[in-house]
Amino acid sequence: MNHVSTELHPVFKRYIPIAEGIAKTFGSHCEVVVHDLTDVPASVVAIFNGQVTGRKVGSSITSFGLNLLRKVEKGTDSLLNYVDEDVKGKRVKSSSIYIRDDDGHLIGCLSINLDITHYSIAEKLLAEMTSSKKDEESSELSISQFENQMIEKAVEKIGKPVQMMDKFERMEFIYLLDEMGLFRIKGSIQNVASLLGVSKFTIYNYLDKKT
Repeated sequence: MNHVSTELHPVFKRYIPIAEGIAKTFGSHCEVVVHDLTDVPASVVAIFNGQVTGRKVGSSITSFGLNLLRKVEKGTDSLLNYVDEDVKGKRVKSSSIYIRDDDGHLIGCLSINLDITHYSIAEKLLAEMTSSKKDEESSELSISQFENQMIEKAVEKIGKPVQMMDKFERMEFIYLLDEMGLFRIKGSIQNVASLLGVSKFTIYNYLDKKT
């Protein structure tokens, strides 16, 4: 459902091709509206894919959108990625680009309203289908916890606390961590060096000697 007012302010005419282009690019779930905010009760002067909100030329801006626009700060050109709560039964993600006259006064806006209702449902279904107990457990581990787990496993294999390891046991300890893939984690070499009380270059030297 596409409509354009026959009487348009010259400034708004410049936005019609842009609005139509966006609507055609993103399809029927993407409504694009040009609002004339000098006439709020009938602010819609052009609308493409109006079936998203059920509006047409002569309709007003939603009360939610109007409240947001009232909070516009000087120097702000847009308000992006907000959810319009006035569209009942749908989840609509919106962005508004402000239209100003030659003196810089706010006179309108170009609003993009994307109906993401089906996308939200699909997102939830996909999350449920792909989730697993293992994924949940893994997601709870931070990188530092992940490092600690590997270090604990290596300590168990050596059979001694780090503080009691001799040089050869420390080398074996480092080799075990390397085989586990710990050193692929950024910053882990420095963390292990601090644990052993050596420099990170010592760790690199040990790894270079690994056969």
